[in-house]
Amino acid sequence: MTRLDKKFTYQDEDIPAESGVFGLMDSAMMKVFRITNEELDKICQVATDDELELFTKEDRTIRESRQILTFLKERIYPNEPIQ
Repeated sequence: MTRLDKKFTYQDEDIPAESGVFGLMDSAMMKVFRITNEELDKICQVATDDELELFTKEDRTIRESRQILTFLKERIYPNEPIQ
């Protein structure tokens, strides 16, 4: 399932928070970025501290959003076709 297919997956249901505050942050990131727990784990393993900071930043510029999308395309979903 592509991220575009997951567009409304998390809209009507909440992802349960586990492990306190850190689980709550993970759940929020999973809902906002429409990713699974496995995808979040992969992002955390591959991303640098600066890239992770972009993911958690509240007010991103267009340039920063583009950096996130480039990171996802090149390092997390390299084989997924662009739609």
